Formats: sequence, C-alpha cells, structure tokens
Amino acid sequence: MPRYEYSCDVCSKDVIIQHLSNETADSCPECHAAQSLTRKISVFSTRRNSSSKKKVGEVTEEFINSAREDLKKEKKNLEGNR
Repeated sequence: MPRYEYSCDVCSKDVIIQHLSNETADSCPECHAAQSLTRKISVFSTRRNSSSKKKVGEVTEEFINSAREDLKKEKKNLEGNR
C-alpha cells in the first residue's frame, strides 16, 4: 500500500499515512483536526550501502515479503473489527 506524506495545517506536524491512491486522508492522526492535511510532494530515493552485498532483486523480494506480512496483519485486524 502506498505511503503518502502530509503536513497538518493545525499542528504543523508532518505525517506519513498509508492509503490507496484513489483515497485521501481526511484528518490529522496527531491532533485529529478534520480537513487539515496538505499532501506533500514525495521524492523516492534509495541509498546503497557500500558494505551491502545484496542484489537489487533480493532487496525487492524482501520488501515484497514485508509488505505481504503487513497486508496479512491488516486483513486479520479488519476481520476482527467485523
């Protein structure tokens, strides 16, 4: 699930919120002010540690597996809220 950066106009905190690209964040998770978030322009960057011997494919696979685990946890959480 994509992560988006927002800045709250009320409390001035920067927050990262996960949601689908066709959704929007409505309220600040810090101060709970409604309609106070402004989406920031995010820049994707990676840093390659010179001591790391992992290939790009291995890093990508680790990310996919991590995201898969996050999705499983979210599914269980949603099922528990029914």
